[in-house]
Amino acid sequence: MNNYRTYLSANASYNLERWLTEPKYAEYKVSIEKMIAHEQWKDLEEAFFKVIEFGTAGRRGTVGPGSNRINRVTIGESTQALCEYMNRFDSSAAEKGIAIACDTRLSSPELSRYAACVCAANGFRTYIFDSFCSTPELSFAVRELGCAGGIVITASHNPSPDNGFKAYWSDGAQLVPPHDKGVLGMADAIAEIHAEPDFEEAVASGKVTIIDNAIDEAYYQAVLAEAVSEYREVTIAYTPLHGAGLTNALPVLERAGFTVITERDQMVPDGHFPTVEGGKSNPEVKAANDRVVALMLAQNADIAISNDPDADRFGVIVRQDDEAISLSGNQSAALGVDFMLRQLKARGKINDKQFIAKTIVTTDFLTEIARSFGVKVVDNLHVGFKWIAEQIELRPDETYLLGAEESFGMCKGDYVRDKDGASAALLLAEAAAEQKSQGKTLYDRLLELYKEYGLFVERLDTMRCEGAEGFAEMQAIMASIRKQAPREINGKTVTAVLDYQSGTRTELATGDTSEIDAIRGNVYVLEFGDTRRRMTIRPSGTEPILKFYNQWHEASTTDPEAEYARVERHLEAMSRHLEGLMLERIKR
Repeated sequence: MNNYRTYLSANASYNLERWLTEPKYAEYKVSIEKMIAHEQWKDLEEAFFKVIEFGTAGRRGTVGPGSNRINRVTIGESTQALCEYMNRFDSSAAEKGIAIACDTRLSSPELSRYAACVCAANGFRTYIFDSFCSTPELSFAVRELGCAGGIVITASHNPSPDNGFKAYWSDGAQLVPPHDKGVLGMADAIAEIHAEPDFEEAVASGKVTIIDNAIDEAYYQAVLAEAVSEYREVTIAYTPLHGAGLTNALPVLERAGFTVITERDQMVPDGHFPTVEGGKSNPEVKAANDRVVALMLAQNADIAISNDPDADRFGVIVRQDDEAISLSGNQSAALGVDFMLRQLKARGKINDKQFIAKTIVTTDFLTEIARSFGVKVVDNLHVGFKWIAEQIELRPDETYLLGAEESFGMCKGDYVRDKDGASAALLLAEAAAEQKSQGKTLYDRLLELYKEYGLFVERLDTMRCEGAEGFAEMQAIMASIRKQAPREINGKTVTAVLDYQSGTRTELATGDTSEIDAIRGNVYVLEFGDTRRRMTIRPSGTEPILKFYNQWHEASTTDPEAEYARVERHLEAMSRHLEGLMLERIKR
């Protein structure tokens, strides 16, 4: 049995030893011993080479036994650690309680109920939704119920085999440092997970309270209150992609008065995501939207909207004559900001206390639009909507209007402290209806904005880095680029580099350095003579991929469609060149 040390790394061997010997992991001992007996060394290495960390949005990964997996131990210890950690900050935390929700993933009901049993056993008043619901509604419930915190069992847009643990503070926002690392540190130190033995008995005894539909109704009204116009004459093809959008975006759009037709097969909540190509229920992936696009074209709908499994993300596709045009997260956000601010201005509701917020990898198009209306932009935020949500608390004398990130996440209003596929869908549906009233589409308006503000072309490329070997590759690539940044990418000169880990910007021609006004993180930026022309490199905090966020700005043109296509080809070539350079370095 001890021969596993011959085949596994030191880290994996250490973690595996703990799982075989410590009582906390006893329920998985037999499964692990079978893996060893069958010499599943690669699977064991990937399951144990590290302890699954708190990334951009909590702990997330493949479901199964192991320290780098999502299971009853990693969920249970995270939950208990969250309870213990909150008690340190608030002596009444247990009385205020914790709210718990889950999405439609296969293991979500079991894991969310187990989390509720852990909360109850640790003395916390425990609330749980009776079925799946959206992540933003959990954020809303934490605030509405006055809870000390919240938990969502979800892997967001990840593939079907994954699940995860999102933790929320009393403000309804996800944990930010030092709280996230504090909870993770306490989780690792927990020797025994305390849990009520039976969920149904815990409910019957009053230790766990089922959240009733009063929260649903309050949430719907809060979202509907964010409407900024009376424009409703538009037909929407909609799909939740087998997820929780059934409980937020769909009822909001219908209650707002829009005509909505649904993709029938994908209305079925199913964690296998059976009708989605590749089983990846992610609006960012065009193939995931194939069915709703077909519905839109067949039924002559004006736009299509989709949500990911926990319905915090949204995608928008526009019917342009007989063609379907998929908007990027950046483009949807730009259209939303433009529409919102034009409506507010028309009503005399713009003032100098308002702000919008975005991350450093989100398009500067938003910045240009907002500033043209005299609205402040907070645009130096690290990747992850939690940093946007934090700004609401940090700026009590200002008014938060909207936050957006390139990864198809947006929220208008502060009724929740996370991105919300419902309020985003409502805003873009209103914008589409406005354009239709003028005989135009959202895509037509986008081209008008390009003429007004210049082209903003963005492209996201990814490099998959699976398992222990891939994790090491990502670390090697980031170390290499920090040691020696490329001076040229596909014929374009790199003029400055920004290292968010050290917090330093360096002008390459002079060597002059300055401090970056942003939170530290594992992000590296190549700049090309203009802050709006950049390539950003970052390991994902939720998936085993290295991300290349690319943005290029050009002056306005009379033919934005043709110019956009040209710049997009140029940006793709640059991105491929950069990826090739990175791969070449790690192969040396």
